[in-house]
Amino acid sequence: MRTAPRSLPLAGHAVPLLTRPLEFLKTLPAFGSLVRIRIGPGDAYVPCEPALFRQILKDPRVHDKGGLFYERGREAVGNGLVTCRWDDHRRQRPLMQPSFDHRHINHYAGLMADEIAALMRTWRSGDVVDIDRAMATLTLRITTRALFSVPADHELVAQVEKWLPVLMDGFFRRMFVPARLLSLVPTRMNRQYPRAIAEMRKLTEEIIHEVRRKKGQDPGLLASLLNARDEVTGDPLGTQEIFDQALILLIAGSETTATALGFTFHLLGAHPEAGARLRDEVDGLLGGRTPRFEDLSGLTFTRQVLMESLRLYPPAWMFTRATTTACELGGHEFPEATTFLLSPYILHHDPDLFPSPETFDPDRWQPGGMSEESRRSVLPFGSGGRKCIGDQFALNEAMLAVAGIAGRWNLSPVTDRPMRPIARATLKPGPLPMRLQERLRQPVRKATITDLRD
Repeated sequence: MRTAPRSLPLAGHAVPLLTRPLEFLKTLPAFGSLVRIRIGPGDAYVPCEPALFRQILKDPRVHDKGGLFYERGREAVGNGLVTCRWDDHRRQRPLMQPSFDHRHINHYAGLMADEIAALMRTWRSGDVVDIDRAMATLTLRITTRALFSVPADHELVAQVEKWLPVLMDGFFRRMFVPARLLSLVPTRMNRQYPRAIAEMRKLTEEIIHEVRRKKGQDPGLLASLLNARDEVTGDPLGTQEIFDQALILLIAGSETTATALGFTFHLLGAHPEAGARLRDEVDGLLGGRTPRFEDLSGLTFTRQVLMESLRLYPPAWMFTRATTTACELGGHEFPEATTFLLSPYILHHDPDLFPSPETFDPDRWQPGGMSEESRRSVLPFGSGGRKCIGDQFALNEAMLAVAGIAGRWNLSPVTDRPMRPIARATLKPGPLPMRLQERLRQPVRKATITDLRD
C-alpha cells in the first residue's frame, strides 16, 4: 500500500487537507485503490475505489462513526443521530423514523412551499442578492418550522443563522489542528468558536422550551421525541439525548441543503442552456403556479440538474470511520481503531466512472446515461444503515426550491470570476452574488373547446 507523498513531520498531510483539500484528495487515486495518509502522528486510509467505499458503509458495526470527524463532531454538537455510534444509532433511529415517513414528508412539502414563496416576496427585480446566504436563511426557516414548529420569523432563527457558520468552520479546523494549538493563535475565529458552541446549545435549549410550552399542540419532530418511549424499557428519552437530537437536526437539516441549492443556482447561472431547459419544464408542468409535492415526479430535468450538482459538489464531501474490531479490506488486514477517511468527492470526480468529470452535464442522469456502477457511486446522502434519515426531506425541499424560484425568477451571475468551493465541515460555494430578474408569466388559463378538439 502506498502512502501519499509530501507528508510533513508531526503534521503529516494536515496542511493540504486544511488549505487545498479537494485538490489533494483528487490526487490520491493515482496511488492505488487504498491509500495511506498521515494526520498528525497517526495514519488514516482513503478508499479510492467504489467497491471498497461501499464495503465500509454497508457494515456500520465494524466501520463505526469514529475518527477525527465524529470525535470532534461529538465534542461540538453532542451524541445525536448523525454523530452517535452504532449501538446508540440502532436505538435512536426507530424513534425518529416515523417523522420522516411519506405522510409527514407530504405535510412538510406544504410548509416548504410557503417559505419559498415568502422568500420570493422579499425579492425585487434588478436587485443583487447573495444566493448562498439566501438559501441558508431559507433552509433554516424550513427546518425550524417543519421539524420544530418554531415560527420562521422567530428571533431564534436569526441567532442560529449568526452562530452556525462559526461553529461549522471551527469544528473542521479542529479535525487537523489540536484545539490547544489553535488557542495559542488569537484569531477572531479561535475566539468565537467556544462561544458559538455555547450559543448554539443555548438556542437549542430555547427551542426545546418553546415546544414544551405548547403542551401537546405541536405536531413536529421535536414534540414526537419529547413523547417517545424506548421500545425495550418504555422509558422516555433523557433530557441530554433530546437536546443532542435537536441540535444535530437543526444543523444537518439546514446546512447541507443550503449549500446544495447554492451550487445548483450557480451552475444554472453559469450554463444558460440548462437554465432555459429547466424553466421550460417548470412552465410546461406548472403553468405559473407554485409547485406541490405531487408535482415532483414530473420534474425530471429538475431532478437531473440537482443530482448533477450533488455529484459535482457533494455537501458531505468527507467524513471518517473507525474500526471496532480487526478487519480485512482490499486484501489488507487492519487492527481495531483504524481510521478510514471517506470522500464522496473522490468517487464523484473519477473519470473512469464519469467521463469529463468536471463538466456539468445533467443528461448523465437520463435513463441509460451512465452505468449502474457509476450511478451507485454517487453518494450525497451516504449509504447503508447509516444513510441520512432526511434524504427525501432534503431532496424534496431542494426540488421545490429550484422549481419554485425558476418559475418566477431568472438568476444571473454578476461576475465571470470562477467559483471556488470552500471545503469545511460541509462543501460550500461561498458568496454567490446573483442578479434577480422577475419573469413575465402568462396566467394559467382554462382549457377551451378548441383545445379539447385539437
